[in-house]
Amino acid sequence: MTTRYRRAALLTAAVYLSCTALPVVSAHAQDEMIRQTLGARDGWADGTDGGSKADAANIYTVSNRQELLDALQAGGKPDLPKIIQIKGTINLSVDDDNNELTEKDYADPAYDFEAYKAAYAPAVWNVRLTDKQRPERDLIGPQEEARQRSAENQKKRIVIRVTSNTTIIGLGNDAKIVKGNLFIGDGTENVIIRNIIFEDAFDYFPAWDPGDSWSLNKDYPGCEAAYVNADTGPQKCPGGRWNSEYDSISINGGKKVWLDHNTFTDGERPDKLFPPVFPFPHNQVEQKVQHHDGQVDITNGADFVTLTYNHFLNHDKTSLIGGSDSLTSDEGKLNVTFRGNWFENAGQRMPRVRFGKVHSYNNYFSGDASGAPDASLSVLENHERGISQSKGIPIFRSAFGIGKGSAIYSENNFFEINNGGIRNAGNIQGGTRFFDAGSLVNGEAADFATVLNADPKKPISSDVGWKPTLYGKQPIPAKDVPDYVKANAGAGKL
Repeated sequence: MTTRYRRAALLTAAVYLSCTALPVVSAHAQDEMIRQTLGARDGWADGTDGGSKADAANIYTVSNRQELLDALQAGGKPDLPKIIQIKGTINLSVDDDNNELTEKDYADPAYDFEAYKAAYAPAVWNVRLTDKQRPERDLIGPQEEARQRSAENQKKRIVIRVTSNTTIIGLGNDAKIVKGNLFIGDGTENVIIRNIIFEDAFDYFPAWDPGDSWSLNKDYPGCEAAYVNADTGPQKCPGGRWNSEYDSISINGGKKVWLDHNTFTDGERPDKLFPPVFPFPHNQVEQKVQHHDGQVDITNGADFVTLTYNHFLNHDKTSLIGGSDSLTSDEGKLNVTFRGNWFENAGQRMPRVRFGKVHSYNNYFSGDASGAPDASLSVLENHERGISQSKGIPIFRSAFGIGKGSAIYSENNFFEINNGGIRNAGNIQGGTRFFDAGSLVNGEAADFATVLNADPKKPISSDVGWKPTLYGKQPIPAKDVPDYVKANAGAGKL
């Protein structure tokens, strides 16, 4: 009910003096900050104004999940302009009394992770291939059914649907939204999210996909299409992945979205705590039990998105743009700008793009490629390399994923890749176009054209079919990017 949350009606300095976590600012300055809009021509989401036109009755300060839900409805009129100020930490995985919910609260009585592993272990499930010469990807049986029921229980609680014409902004430097997912769906437009630490969008019930990345690779001892015995057959072939459900922010069909000065992290439950659970050959680094999906994914016809001064930290699959090669309806959409963001110890998808026109400039990429795949090695050799060289942080595999129909325009970015180089900065994943100008990799000029065209049978054109015109700020030289981005990216730096 509306009386349960505090409205920032007067916006007086006294409100902020009463909370030591907040800086002392004038009411006028605070009002200007929370009503800030994305400037004209500032990336693909130019002109997005969120809830800047909200009247005093629709400016809220919230500090728990229920208050956030109530504020998003704006007195029963969810599309009214509204400004929602986040104070302190909001945990989205809580009950109606704000008590935290964990795996045991969501789990279906029939679900048991050890039983799930036993039922779908490659040694059990992979012994018979489908007509497509890979293990059946659609699991059946009581444990998968129980997992799905458990996952639905969690989803109903932790996925929060953002409404149109909304600004969500953190107060001070410690505003957090944890253990849940903000969802900007189809039909939702004009959203601003700023100055918030997003942490640990944790999926308690990840699904095992036996056919994901599976291959009949006979470099692996015992890998054969037909089952012979426990040591020979498809169960000895590489592949299979755990997949999780939740991003910190999902822009799933939404339009006109500005994400600014946010920090994204897995918090105290990073992926290294959840290593692979099956024996060789299903113990690759990539076969960890994945409890985190993307940090910001942009899919299903989403469009006109700008990300500025965000800090993506210690996470593998950072940002997916376009969810499937088969979604040709995404053509002409998924137009996204990345400016001034910091990808620190990210593994891949910075971003990985299908179909969209993506402008990436003045971003800073820093990480370690120890254990990353080497094109000169076999799959088995890369398997062993990843295990032996991994340092417990996400392996810097690829910044740009050049996918089907993508048109990425990169300029003046800075890549600092320990134990790696330009081959880790871009990865061809079904795409045919990529352009870069002025970027540096480990202090050297980035010659993407030469590296990406190493295979003459799969040429990559530097003509991406468009040229950016929406510059909120003109690009600075790549050599100046690290200091500039470190000083500006992340929550608490407005």
